[in-house]
Amino acid sequence: MTRWNDGAVTPGELTDWQTDALRNVLGHVADKSPFYRRRLAGADLDIGELGDLARIPYTTKDDLREALQDMLCGSIADAAFYFETTGTTGRPTPCPRAEIDFHLNWLPLAHALEKVVHQHFPEGGERPVLAVIAPNDVHSACLSLSYAARHVGITKLDLFPVSPTLGFARFFEVLVELGVNMLYCSPGLLMALAEMSSAYGVEVPEDLAVKVLLTTGEMCTDNMRELLAQTWQAAAYNFNYGSQEAGAPAATRPDGSVVIIEPTYLLEVLDLDTELTLGFEGYGELCLTSLVPGLKPLIRYRTGDLVRITPDGAGHRTLQVLGRVKDMTELGGVKRSAAEIDTAILADPELIYGYDLDVFAQDGQDRLRVRLKAKEGADHERLKALVAERLTVAFGIGVEVGIHPLLDLKSTTGGWVSWKTARIKDLRDPSAADIESRSADNLARAVERAI
Repeated sequence: MTRWNDGAVTPGELTDWQTDALRNVLGHVADKSPFYRRRLAGADLDIGELGDLARIPYTTKDDLREALQDMLCGSIADAAFYFETTGTTGRPTPCPRAEIDFHLNWLPLAHALEKVVHQHFPEGGERPVLAVIAPNDVHSACLSLSYAARHVGITKLDLFPVSPTLGFARFFEVLVELGVNMLYCSPGLLMALAEMSSAYGVEVPEDLAVKVLLTTGEMCTDNMRELLAQTWQAAAYNFNYGSQEAGAPAATRPDGSVVIIEPTYLLEVLDLDTELTLGFEGYGELCLTSLVPGLKPLIRYRTGDLVRITPDGAGHRTLQVLGRVKDMTELGGVKRSAAEIDTAILADPELIYGYDLDVFAQDGQDRLRVRLKAKEGADHERLKALVAERLTVAFGIGVEVGIHPLLDLKSTTGGWVSWKTARIKDLRDPSAADIESRSADNLARAVERAI
């Protein structure tokens, strides 16, 4: 992993490593995981090249929910740490990590963090203080970042304002008192914090020392990254892609791109129509295979995330997360990704805090109704015209744009569950609320109580 991070691994050596690791992990799960023993029974595990992965069966989120501890290659007692999924999209599933799993998860984060730190904090100058703004009950982010920060040699603290032991008032006090200069947080919550800070006597960015934002936990388009950077007057990075069950298969580089951690993961792209593999590059649903023979390797795990994977010309593959496949929304007869809609609305980072929208039909034609939260001093008429024009050009449908003084908290916290659940009300299909909608509502209420 360290040699690969330093650019010392040739493409041929990497392919050989991945092929051997794939054979090893397939044998490992077939031997030790009750679920995979059943799932892979009769499958040809004689891998000659990476393309042979296509003949191995998929693993789905429903498989994880039904199999639970049968997914594991051992018992919970074999774990170094226990984590589990949040349960916001269905039954929580166990995500214990053995030492090898945990180590090879935090180490790429440490490599990414080290490069960002060196970029913005020259030796002999200001020392980094990293606040991780995430829940830390049975979630891995806080602990993984603790190990990564220790490896890099910087100060790190957990600072989740929704926690009953902290709250928003003390959260802002700590940012000021400690001179915190790096934040690790979801994009939506970062924008909410910037908006609500003045209610606690703190102005963003004037009263804070924040220089670097590391985003995670939900989709972060380039336009959202620019919005964050402008609002906080800080460098913004889409720091890592991952989940409780999958770990961290991709992390940022100083140029802002997100690179796949190829020594420990194979990331395939599946065609959205045929559900067949397109190989390791392209546009479609992300399918993930772990190459680490640990406690819960996932084999051809369909993440449900919509991605684009491209080579970067330097021997790496970069990952763009465009939302979830199920978050795609049909507008004017064409399915649009969350990233397409987000990019079209976030037209100017100096004018807008956030948005939510309704999709409805009028005279048999799709229309959008967008509610924007404008920044102080923004020209409302100019902003409405700008967003309406961009959406009309992008999607070819009628658009209504309004300015609202406040957005529902669900718009800023619901993104932890799904962009669509947080942002969209599809009035064309007023179906009953599902578990994701209920989870987003619960999150919003928890934040409201903490405020």
